[in-house]
Amino acid sequence: MARSSFPIHAVLAAALAAVLCAAPAARAIGEAQQPVSGMWEALRGQWYADTRIDIAGDAFMRLEVPSNTPDPAATPLGIRFGPDAIGRVRQLRIVVDNNPAPLVATVALREGTPVETLDLRVRVDRYTSVRAIAETDDGRVVMRSTWVKASGGCSAPPSPAAGGTPGEIRLRGADDARALLVSVRHPNHSGFQIDPRSGEAIPPYYVSSIVLDEGGTPLVDAQTTISMSENPSLRIGFAKALPKPIEVRVADSADGHFKAAWTGGGDATAP
Repeated sequence: MARSSFPIHAVLAAALAAVLCAAPAARAIGEAQQPVSGMWEALRGQWYADTRIDIAGDAFMRLEVPSNTPDPAATPLGIRFGPDAIGRVRQLRIVVDNNPAPLVATVALREGTPVETLDLRVRVDRYTSVRAIAETDDGRVVMRSTWVKASGGCSAPPSPAAGGTPGEIRLRGADDARALLVSVRHPNHSGFQIDPRSGEAIPPYYVSSIVLDEGGTPLVDAQTTISMSENPSLRIGFAKALPKPIEVRVADSADGHFKAAWTGGGDATAP
């Protein structure tokens, strides 16, 4: 399966270009399924060219994000795949239009992998459209989007919970082995934060990939960016019990590499 990527420097350049070009203002919230966005139009052209993008109904996919997030630096985002999508999605992109880095994650799925749910926490920098765009095994592209009101999620100072040893992975499996939560200890600095003690800018330092591997082949390969929250987590639910064992591999932007293994049952922590 080909891996899709979108370098951070390219995202930031595109974001700046969108601001300078004065993208059209968003229309009424009644258009929430496909709001106008200069950034989205640029990204859509790069990723999908003239490919038709259908608007997802609940039988295919739902996107769950609070409309007024209580914490813009760690906004919960959930995707629920319906019967028309389970086992057919090969790639999923998660986008926050008005973030400095709009692409949150590109998630590649092994062919036939019956993912039902995906949950994570994201940064939301300002009032924006949030999108989930799925590509199916037969080439169809389907999108769901919604509006979120927020402010300052990408520049919020690090919290005390960002301490500890970067790269520590905690795994928690569901009792029926149909879901796995991957939590990573990592500051996930966005590059837009200021150190409250020194007053200096904090360089970007973030988790760049989370991979669930079974039998030497990735089941789930998530390429992630600065728009994930600090101490990022990824919970994935499946329509049937997961094969075992699962190796979880995590990489970050400083070429750090970390791994842990889940053999079923409850929690596991590494290193």
